[in-house]
Amino acid sequence: MKNTLLFILFLAALSFSACEKEKTPPTELEKLPAATQEGKNTFGCLVDGKAWTPKWGGLLKPALTPHYNNILGSFGIVAVRYDGSEIENVLNLSGEGLSILETGNYSLSFEETSFSLKSETCSTPGPVKNGRILINQNGTIQITRLDVSTGIISGTFEFDAVSETCQDTVRITDGRFDIKYK
Repeated sequence: MKNTLLFILFLAALSFSACEKEKTPPTELEKLPAATQEGKNTFGCLVDGKAWTPKWGGLLKPALTPHYNNILGSFGIVAVRYDGSEIENVLNLSGEGLSILETGNYSLSFEETSFSLKSETCSTPGPVKNGRILINQNGTIQITRLDVSTGIISGTFEFDAVSETCQDTVRITDGRFDIKYK
């Protein structure tokens, strides 16, 4: 009787363990913040298919610096990723020269939107020590929420970042931001 009971308990435990699903690691897209419209101060994108989000660098080194002028419609976000005390990457998303006064699709400003990164092989002057700057080509931004009363601007973006000096291209895709700029 005792052996039968142990055998039944063993089978029950085995069947419950077989029901547990193996946890799969999140995809690169799942590592990004959700595309919300609530002013959560989130920002992220895929850089050549890898998740990229800003990383705070300390009290005087903010990871995210947004600006929006609701009279002129000028817009920009500087997102910085710090590696310890040094800047690792800077993503400058800018709509200067555009008049973003309502939701919709816009072309990103050439040369004002860029991605800077550390580089062992090629270096150009810029915000990243021993780094290179890749300039926007064919960039687009979609403003999905623009609420000047609450100071919330949200949207999505993508662009190819190109360095003619270093002959390199980085693809920025699935970008999203949800910023409270006031």
